[in-house]
Amino acid sequence: MRFGIVFLFLVACSSPVKKAAVPENSAVVVAKPTVVPGAIRLKPAREITLDNGLKIIFIRDHSLPRVSMMLLVRAGIREEAEEKGGINALTSQLLEQGTASKSSPQVADAFADLGSEFSVSPGDDATMISADALSTSAENLLGLFYEVISSPSFKDVEIKRLKSQFVASMKKRLDNPMAMVEENFQNFLYEGHPYERALIGDEKSLAKIKKQDIVKHYLNWYRPNNSALAVVGAFNEVFERKVIETFKKWPQRPLKKINTPQLADLTDFKMKVVSKSGLAQTQIRIGQRGVPRQNSDYLKLRVANEILGGGFVSRLNQKIRDDLGLTYSISSFVEAHSDRGAMGISTFTKNQSVGQTISEALKVLEEYVTKGVNENELRAAKNLLIGQFPKSIETADRLASNYLFLDFYGIPRTYLTNYNRNVEEITLNEVNEVIKKYYSPRNLRVVVYGDDKAISEQLKDYSPQIIKIH
Repeated sequence: MRFGIVFLFLVACSSPVKKAAVPENSAVVVAKPTVVPGAIRLKPAREITLDNGLKIIFIRDHSLPRVSMMLLVRAGIREEAEEKGGINALTSQLLEQGTASKSSPQVADAFADLGSEFSVSPGDDATMISADALSTSAENLLGLFYEVISSPSFKDVEIKRLKSQFVASMKKRLDNPMAMVEENFQNFLYEGHPYERALIGDEKSLAKIKKQDIVKHYLNWYRPNNSALAVVGAFNEVFERKVIETFKKWPQRPLKKINTPQLADLTDFKMKVVSKSGLAQTQIRIGQRGVPRQNSDYLKLRVANEILGGGFVSRLNQKIRDDLGLTYSISSFVEAHSDRGAMGISTFTKNQSVGQTISEALKVLEEYVTKGVNENELRAAKNLLIGQFPKSIETADRLASNYLFLDFYGIPRTYLTNYNRNVEEITLNEVNEVIKKYYSPRNLRVVVYGDDKAISEQLKDYSPQIIKIH
């Protein structure tokens, strides 16, 4: 599971990727989702698209005296050249490391003076940039946020420093079993596709990245016609006009078309053991390629996933944790991506029980596919998803984040307003159909991160590839 960019929004996560043509004239729209019986009422949003292509969503919320700004840029790993992996993470993290008129310490001090932090989260499909401040400092926040976004300096000394930090982070990951298994699982599952690469690249790719590459990446992708901005909080029409006047100065550029390899279904079972000596526990990931977020079956798969291992009361948890006592934690996941997101099983266990844990998890998955699920499981899964849903929109910021990601993936906002009803209308037959359609117990990728001397005998029947990192 990939969390380089933290998209903790319960229902909207995923990516689009239609680059809309820039309209000749700015258009203002007040978002009014189609109302259906039982629909959820959301805070009204005013939407405007500027002549430079930037979409701005205004959500007023006077519950607190603050204003936040969130910019979603359609730039991630997919926009990187393979040999220069990590360039998007470098570019995004360098935004706050100096502008045309401010040094890195001056930028940091300016945000500190506002009681604000500038946050950047690069990811596989997109990059989120955000900051907030008290509403009394809204204009200063606006000016500083725009300056950082529109005129980064990309100084050589900051590039060198950040590269060193990335390399140090890579070395630290060697001592983090969860990070290592996630990275190796991603690489194994998406071999030949941009998703296989680490968000911060590797030492070899970072060494190839020059300042001019970073500038070019910024100019190509960090553009208003490749971004959407959400402005949330206690503000009025005067501030809205200032936001518009400020961001309309950001120059657009023609966008390149990205061609990425098509992700086909897996047609075999492969296991990789990443071995580090001395580990007392073993991390395990079992998975396959799922569906793009835009797929109409995505919500049905989320319901199905709750039954397999998404909740505490699930088949995997009941069998592997409660009945057999093989682990303290086991779960399943369905990821949201522009391309086919991963879906599978995540767990860990003591070295002595690695083989049994994997075989029992595969048995649960096999039965899940061949026999399907029942009405009681379906009702429990629906109740859980509906019960969790309010958290995803309980604040104006979370609502705005959902709006940004829904727009990014080309999904209408009625996904939110009609969410409860749509979950309720999913039938048992539909859930069992998507399970059989998308889950393939014999065509999987399995990554085991542990000490091969302690676990390899248990895994010999799987003929794993063994990679030693120490």
